[in-house]
Amino acid sequence: MPYRDPRHVEAWVGEFLHALPGLAGRISVLPENFAEGSESSVVVVSLEGASTVTSLQPAIIDGRPVWQTVFEPRDLPIALDSAGITSLAHDLTDLATLCTWLQKRTEASL
Repeated sequence: MPYRDPRHVEAWVGEFLHALPGLAGRISVLPENFAEGSESSVVVVSLEGASTVTSLQPAIIDGRPVWQTVFEPRDLPIALDSAGITSLAHDLTDLATLCTWLQKRTEASL
């Protein structure tokens, strides 16, 4: 399955970054089986509005791959002013757009 192949996922992310070059340097694809129990590549996204480790990876739900975003637990709470919330909101919009892009590319490859 292409969504399990780091080369395919890297190409999909490259296409995404071609359309949104401002995100270059904030998105990376880790190799297959990087995360324990992972059966596919993991896409890591660096948020500008928060220092939370955030990744995307497909999970099999109802027999089909569905890209999901994982927010790793934090040791400390995060406090944001209005500018910080606005920055985080932009990050989350970018993250949702990437998640949708990966989902569409996955569905097109099946």
